[in-house]
Amino acid sequence: MLRFPVVLDDKEFFINIICLRDVMEKTISMHLSTLFSIACFLTATALPAQKFLQLEKTNRAKVEKFYAGQALTFRLKGDPEWLTENIVDVQMDSQRVAFELTRARVTDFDAVRLEYPGILQNTGPALMIFGAAWGGYSLIGAAFDDYQLTAGTAIVTGTGLLSGYILYRIFKNRDINLNDRKRLRAVEVPVVFPLNR
Repeated sequence: MLRFPVVLDDKEFFINIICLRDVMEKTISMHLSTLFSIACFLTATALPAQKFLQLEKTNRAKVEKFYAGQALTFRLKGDPEWLTENIVDVQMDSQRVAFELTRARVTDFDAVRLEYPGILQNTGPALMIFGAAWGGYSLIGAAFDDYQLTAGTAIVTGTGLLSGYILYRIFKNRDINLNDRKRLRAVEVPVVFPLNR
């Protein structure tokens, strides 16, 4: 039987400290891995499904997707106005879309307006800025310096402005009229983690 105070020499003291530290590290790592496993399991069951609207064209693999929080420009059947609203929720079972101000069935959409990618959409305004800047700097040079305005200056300015305006009008946006070949569909992709595979 040990009596207190127990006198240990330095070697035994350090061995006991090291053993105690190893036991504590193993216990803490065991508890942390258990807590991590429980947290992963609970969050995996609480994850929402990924919901979006999908614009499909028959015989095409490429689809356009519109997610919740994204702005959508559309026209409803029987309404001549184009509306732009943010998608709040997509319900697959009833094929409905909730926007900030209204709700609509997917079958009530008449057309969807898509914007071209950034480089096509920005080329026209960039050319118009170039043409205007060329003409402006030429006029400033002619007013304050002995720079001569020539037909070339007018041609570069006019070509930049005209080609920029034409590209801007062509690549502004495109309207997709929905019909049997082009349809809008609400899709919900559930997030599932396989547990015992």
